[in-house]
Amino acid sequence: MLEQVIISDLNGNKKSLNADILLPFFGLVQNLGPLLDFGLDIKGHNILTSQPYYETNIPGIYSVGDIATYKGKLKLILTGFSEVTSALHHAYPRVFNGDALHFEHSTTKMSK
Repeated sequence: MLEQVIISDLNGNKKSLNADILLPFFGLVQNLGPLLDFGLDIKGHNILTSQPYYETNIPGIYSVGDIATYKGKLKLILTGFSEVTSALHHAYPRVFNGDALHFEHSTTKMSK
């Protein structure tokens, strides 16, 4: 039984989060399965998200990639990479006690 997940930031700082379920998805089949019982807003076989952070109707739950949908969605792998970056940036303060995530560019090292 899952009780926690351990996450780390780019500086190697680790944090333990209590968790009942971890749903890491990578695949090509859009089957929502048990997610249909989570209370998420579903349209067709996709999870409705809000831009620009791709949060679902349930605060703290994000949906990115091909399973996510919103007006103007382009189902491209590049779009998914962009969505996950925005979602993670938005979620960072929730995970790290309100700390803001600061960075200059994707090609520069984070500094404190």
